[in-house]
Amino acid sequence: MPPLRNEMSDGEKKLHHTIEEAIARVAQQQATAFLAGLASFLVESNTKSDVAHKLKNIYGKTANQSYMLWTRRTEMRCSTLRDVEQPGFDAKCPFFEPDTLMRHEDHEDQLKDRPVTVLVHPLLEVAGTDEANDYDQEQLITP
Repeated sequence: MPPLRNEMSDGEKKLHHTIEEAIARVAQQQATAFLAGLASFLVESNTKSDVAHKLKNIYGKTANQSYMLWTRRTEMRCSTLRDVEQPGFDAKCPFFEPDTLMRHEDHEDQLKDRPVTVLVHPLLEVAGTDEANDYDQEQLITP
C-alpha cells in the first residue's frame, strides 16, 4: 500500500486502513488454505508454526504487490516468446539477457542470431506514470 499522505481526508485514511485490513485478511486466508491442503504433507509438524508464519508473510507481501500493480495508472503489457518479433538472439537487445550459466562471454560469436527457444521470464513493459502521463514512453521491467 502506498503510505498515508498528510493532505488525506479522514475518509481517505479510513478507506486506506480498510483496504489494508482486507488485503491482510485475504492473504492470511489464502496462506492458511494452502497449508491445510496438500502442502501439509510436505511440512514437518515440529516446524509447522515457523513455516506458517513465513508463508503468511510471503502471501501478505505478494497480495500488497498485486494490489499496487492493479491500482497503478500505468499500462502494462506482458509478452511471451511467441510475442517477441526478434528472430534471433542478440545480447544487446533489451528483451534478452542471457542466463549466467550460459557463459555468454565465452560463446558470444556463436550465439548471435541463433533462434531463441526459451524465455525464462515474461517480458513486462509499462507505459505511463501514476499521474497518467507519458503513455508513449515504454519501460522494460526486469526481474
